[in-house]
Amino acid sequence: MFLDEGRIVSTSGRDGRIRSSYSARPDDTLIPREVPVAILVDGLSASASEIVAACLQDHQRAVVIGTRTWGKGTVQNIFSLEGDAAR
Repeated sequence: MFLDEGRIVSTSGRDGRIRSSYSARPDDTLIPREVPVAILVDGLSASASEIVAACLQDHQRAVVIGTRTWGKGTVQNIFSLEGDAAR
C-alpha cells in the first residue's frame, strides 16, 4: 500500500534459494509517495512489523523512529502434522 515498485519481502531456505518473493505493484498503492510516513518501533516490535519497517526504510519511503526492536524479523510458516501430533 505504501510502495509502487520494488521487492517487499522474500523468503529463502537454508540452502539460500529464494522460496517466495513479493513485489509492490502500482495498482496496489493507496498512499501517495508525497505523503510522509514515520514508523514507531520499540523492544516489543517483532516479526512482521520489523519486516514492514525495514522494507519501507530500505525503499526510502519511511523513517523509523524508536528504540531497538525485538530482533526476530522472520517469516513464520505453519505446517500440518499427521495424526493430531501437535495436540
